[in-house]
Amino acid sequence: MKIFAAIAVGLLLGYALLANLPAAEPVEDIAFYKSKAVQVIAHGNGRALLPGNTLEAAVNSLEVGTDILELDIHLTADDQLVVRHDDMIDTTTNGTGLIAEMTLAEIQQYDVGFHEVDFPQLSYPPGIVVPTLESLFVRLPDSRFLIELKPEATAAADHLCRLVNRYSLADQVVIGSFHSSVLRYFRQICPDVPTSLGQSEVVLLVILSRLGLGHLFSSHGVSVQVPVVYAGFEILTPTIVEAAHLLNMRVDAWTVNDPVLMQKLIDSRIDGIITDRPDILLSVLGR
Repeated sequence: MKIFAAIAVGLLLGYALLANLPAAEPVEDIAFYKSKAVQVIAHGNGRALLPGNTLEAAVNSLEVGTDILELDIHLTADDQLVVRHDDMIDTTTNGTGLIAEMTLAEIQQYDVGFHEVDFPQLSYPPGIVVPTLESLFVRLPDSRFLIELKPEATAAADHLCRLVNRYSLADQVVIGSFHSSVLRYFRQICPDVPTSLGQSEVVLLVILSRLGLGHLFSSHGVSVQVPVVYAGFEILTPTIVEAAHLLNMRVDAWTVNDPVLMQKLIDSRIDGIITDRPDILLSVLGR
């Protein structure tokens, strides 16, 4: 019993020491997050209004008042960055194949609005194709983009870094990836382009904030995108918001389409909401 008591005392002392350590240095303000208002972030460019991750959806979302376009990218066989969530074209087009094994011309011969898995009640005019990321940069030069690198290989990160710099958009993009190694690599080759937290960083932030040690978290990321609940586990808690804000990081919730939950998140001091329905969120915000 004395051993267990000694261990318990040691743990309490250790926790007290950690709890009283100074907080990590906050990240610097960036131009991308110039507004302090809750940001309306169109998931897949507003995929419940027009085919997801398309130029048409992006233009539509901006016209209704969206602040930020959230999109995903893959690299084609001929080294073109295309805006697409899945690594294949089967899910929403009238074609089939893996993006990494197809050229841009092969991909763009198919109709991306042919069918919609998540929103089967919607129908679209024919002729909508998978766009290149460059086409969005050219058509929407004043927009802000939250870009997720989907591939595990680093080649897409190389092309993305060059494209962002070619169009001088470092202040208009934040780059994320579920693959921590890809995100680390991107930060090395493109240090002036802001990034969000990677999956392993999010896990660490969640754990530390739950333990009351969120002030010890440190990262080069400027924001964190998290679900409200994941696998039955509440992720987006007041403690994680507080911990992120202490480090001057923005917190965005995904993917929220329910107006009641939107209002609850707004009341909880969330910074942005990623939604398939930017029109609904704009209505909730009274904009």
